[in-house]
Amino acid sequence: MGYTESELSILVVDDEEMREINRDYRDVDTSTDVLSFPMHEGEFGDVAPELLGDVVISAPMAAAMAEEQGCPPSQVMDLLLVHGILHLAGYDHERSEDDAARMFRKTVEILRDLGHPPESFGWYHDAPG
Repeated sequence: MGYTESELSILVVDDEEMREINRDYRDVDTSTDVLSFPMHEGEFGDVAPELLGDVVISAPMAAAMAEEQGCPPSQVMDLLLVHGILHLAGYDHERSEDDAARMFRKTVEILRDLGHPPESFGWYHDAPG
């Protein structure tokens, strides 16, 4: 995706910390599965161009998703991490249906490269259709 020399941070948290982060940075007072904070946006986005950003994942939510879908927690963690990284790279499923489909295709491509069969993720909420 063109970020071969970039860095990102990954934070795995509990639901309470995720709720606090979501509330403090997005004014949404609930937990969520994954959040992304791109470093190349905003007023100081050019200060450290090698920093891609931060991905925050809720471990309890990932575990619950895995249990609900009958898949390994590591598979869900991979999905959430890929989803977060794609947001850092500029993908946004909320812009339009075309963008959502583009992001989903890229998600499937990366997960396939990681050894996960594409049909394993049809349940995910960002799957188009």
